[in-house]
Amino acid sequence: MENFMKAAEELKQAGYKIVPDEGAIRWFAKGSEPKPWVNGKNELQLTQAQIDFMDYQKQLRDKEYSAMAPEWSPAWFASMGGPIPFNAGWDKVEEAKNSKKVEVFGYVMPTWGLHYVIKPNAKETAGDWGLTSGPSPYFWGGTWVGIYSGSQNKGAAWEFVKMMTHDQEFLNWWYNKTGDLLSYKPVTDKVKDTAKDDFLKGQNHYEFFLKEAEKITPEIVTKYDQGIDQIWGSLVSEYVDGKKTKDQVINEFYKQVKNAYPEIKTPLDK
Repeated sequence: MENFMKAAEELKQAGYKIVPDEGAIRWFAKGSEPKPWVNGKNELQLTQAQIDFMDYQKQLRDKEYSAMAPEWSPAWFASMGGPIPFNAGWDKVEEAKNSKKVEVFGYVMPTWGLHYVIKPNAKETAGDWGLTSGPSPYFWGGTWVGIYSGSQNKGAAWEFVKMMTHDQEFLNWWYNKTGDLLSYKPVTDKVKDTAKDDFLKGQNHYEFFLKEAEKITPEIVTKYDQGIDQIWGSLVSEYVDGKKTKDQVINEFYKQVKNAYPEIKTPLDK
């Protein structure tokens, strides 16, 4: 992350923001010290990496290394297509046209972000993009397919699950149609050496993503992740905004997790 910040300063001097918003680097915290939010003893685990990354996010804000375009906001999407007003926020893209313009250098995304987020919003710069590794390996989300226990069409549902997960004919079609990364090795092994993406100027995105996938720790997934991620992210934003101290954020985090999930043990129980 020290080198990431050095790059951010160099990019700032050249007129770029290294990321659209401070929250973009939260995934690196999980990759730096991969532990589940809740361990086998039902104890909340706030890692030192998560705490350290509070300061990294605040540094991005204080030194104006980010464009202050929050994830999923109109400004975030707009930034992929070129310069945007600095601090355009959620709904100020149109009204701030005459303000200082900034250009975002890169985005911290999952594999599907390339095809379904960046490409549709950066059509005019196709061929100018590339993939590279971040400070630590990470993964964002995942897709699960299940069958409702009360379904009257379990047979058809099971055929659909099989098609989506290990029907080689269908998955080969999906790869050729979208270029999307698949999770079935008999297919990925066949295409990984020859894959390329014109949007990335011919870079082999399959080879890149599959090597990164070998580095991640999927065992950290828990049923609490979405809820706890939202609690933590919201509180870290208050620290970045200068509304709370680090200790206040941590204590409030314990309180909110306990309130949302009474069964989880936190340091407040001691």
